[in-house]
Amino acid sequence: MLKPPITRMGGKSKLRKTIIEMIPEHTCYVELFFGAGWVYFGKESSKVEVINDIDKELINLFRMIKYHAPEIERILEYDFSGRNIFDEYKNATIEHLTEIHRATRYLYLTSQSFAGKGGHYGYGTTTRPSPQIFYKDALQSLKERLRNTYVENLSFEKIIKKYDRPNTFFFCDPPYWETAGYLNKFDEKEHLILRNMLKNLQGKFLLTINDHEKVREWYEGFNFKEVEVNYSVSKEKKARGKYKELIITNYNT
Repeated sequence: MLKPPITRMGGKSKLRKTIIEMIPEHTCYVELFFGAGWVYFGKESSKVEVINDIDKELINLFRMIKYHAPEIERILEYDFSGRNIFDEYKNATIEHLTEIHRATRYLYLTSQSFAGKGGHYGYGTTTRPSPQIFYKDALQSLKERLRNTYVENLSFEKIIKKYDRPNTFFFCDPPYWETAGYLNKFDEKEHLILRNMLKNLQGKFLLTINDHEKVREWYEGFNFKEVEVNYSVSKEKKARGKYKELIITNYNT
């Protein structure tokens, strides 16, 4: 199993083994909300694979790793963890950067910020900063994994319409219901659009989401698997601990 190059809110590091074991037979594998890509980087390659996210900078990162991983590593080779460097990257005007430099900027900010959010420089009183951001060839295995994958930056609606076939499997990890911290708006309207499209799917889907009465109401009639996940990344101690989540499918596992 490969490790993603970034951390991301809602990442599936703790659930990916369970999810991978539940993936049905398919020809085309599609991720609607890619994020860090824990499941994709953990599973065996499918004949056809599609990764998608609405976050333009996130998708640019993976597209540049796919085509220009050595150049990203070269740029970051002599960078180190420091507040001044972090602020320079953060305050850079994206429109003035090449796609490779945008990817480098994104990678630095997510790797050096609290919880990978890129907003504030991450530091601590019990751990030391890493002497290097990335070591030589660290991205090469990810580049190879991405080589035969379609990398998309579209809405989930467009991706479903483009790739839905009887032999397609969709892994769906949308923003959790009534959970703060996501960059892009995803309210009840968006959740219901997703639910309705999944309800009429030709292919199969597996969806992960927080266990909430509203969610159970939306997906009544589908298959539910209850799981508990321990979350420890939070500034507030009361927000850490075990949380109940649901794995929802339109097929028997």
